[in-house]
Amino acid sequence: MKALIAAEWLKLRTTRLLWGLIPGAIALSIAAVLGAVLSAEGAGVDLETSAGVNRALHVTGTGSILVLALGVIMSAGEYRTQTATDTFLTTPKRHHVTIAKLAVAATIGTGFGIASAAAALITSHLAYTIEGATFPVDDTEVWTTLAGAVIYAGLFAVLGVAIGGLIRNQVIAIVAAFAWILVIENIAISLSTSIAQWLPGAAGQAIVRTPDRDLLPPAAATAVLAAYGVAIAAIGIAAATRRDA
Repeated sequence: MKALIAAEWLKLRTTRLLWGLIPGAIALSIAAVLGAVLSAEGAGVDLETSAGVNRALHVTGTGSILVLALGVIMSAGEYRTQTATDTFLTTPKRHHVTIAKLAVAATIGTGFGIASAAAALITSHLAYTIEGATFPVDDTEVWTTLAGAVIYAGLFAVLGVAIGGLIRNQVIAIVAAFAWILVIENIAISLSTSIAQWLPGAAGQAIVRTPDRDLLPPAAATAVLAAYGVAIAAIGIAAATRRDA
C-alpha cells in the first residue's frame, strides 16, 4: 500500500494539475472571505460578534469545489490518459488502487483546507481593519468555523475520487458533480429542506456552519458527507472489478 500511495504522489507531483488547481482554489477562498466581510458590514451585520465572524468565515471552503474536481481527475483522469490499464496490470487488486487514491486525496484536501484557513485568517484580519473593526481572534467561532473548512475540504477531495472512480469520463464526472451541488441541490432545497439537508452539498455547508440555512449539526453533517464518499467509492470499486480498464 505504501508503494501505491507513493505512486499516486508521484503522478501528482509530476503534472501541472496540482500546482494550478490548488493555488486557484486558495485564491477563490480568499476572494470569497474578502467579499463576505465587506458585504456583511454593508448588510448591517456586526462583524465583531460571533454571528459576524461566522458570516465572514463560513465561505473559507469555497475553493473546495476545485479540490473536488482534483479528486475526480485523480480517478477518472487515469482512463482519459489510458494509464488505468498499466495501473491495474501492476496492481490487480483494484480496490487497493482506489484506497491509495482516497488516502492521497484526503491528505491533499486537508492540506488545502489548512492553507485556506490560514489565508482566510489573514484576509479577514486585513478586511476587518479596512472596515474599521477589530477581528475577534479569541472568539471560538473563528476556530470552529475554520476547523470545519479543513474537514470540508478533506471530505470533498475524497468525494471527488469516489465520483471519478464511478464515472470514468472525466468531463462528465466533473460536470455531473458541479451540476448536482450547484443546481440540483438548490432545486431540492426549494422543494423540501428536510430532505435537502441530507444531500452532500448541504452537508458540506453544515460543516462550515453556513448561516441562515436549516442544516444538520456539523458533527452529523461530517458523518453524512463521509458516508457519501465511502458509499460512492465502494460502488465504484465494485464496478471497476467488473469492467475492463
